[in-house]
Amino acid sequence: MKSHRALAVLGELRSLASHDAQQLAQAKGRLARAEAELVAARSAFDSASTRAEVSQRVVRGAEELLPAATGERGAEPEEVRSTATPEGQPRTIAQEVLAFLRPRQRATRAQIVQHITAMRPDINPGSLGRELSRMAAKGTLISVARGVYAMPPTAAGGDA
Repeated sequence: MKSHRALAVLGELRSLASHDAQQLAQAKGRLARAEAELVAARSAFDSASTRAEVSQRVVRGAEELLPAATGERGAEPEEVRSTATPEGQPRTIAQEVLAFLRPRQRATRAQIVQHITAMRPDINPGSLGRELSRMAAKGTLISVARGVYAMPPTAAGGDA
């Protein structure tokens, strides 16, 4: 009688082991597919990152060449070139952001950060995200999409 129970238990253990082996095989397959997707995603990211970096360099080079080629000076609006208020005080981060956005009406967070850090190296780039969020919460800016900001319709022509 005991041998029948032992055989039944052994049969049950074999069934569980077989089931666990099937689950392991399925998990290995899912893991292999996920790893392949991760490799593809990293490759796509690296490619897009490189293209974006090169594109930005080309744009900056073209922007530098364009005024020189046409003989124009001051092609950029005065409010974008100046980093001081009429009283001679440095602009606040919010004033800098609004001065940058006003002629464009919209820009990405990366464009804003790039401009602000170029105009005001004394500003910590890490604080810009918090400032943009604060400005959006106050209605000084509109967050039109994740990482894209625009001037509100009423502030487009107003002062910072």
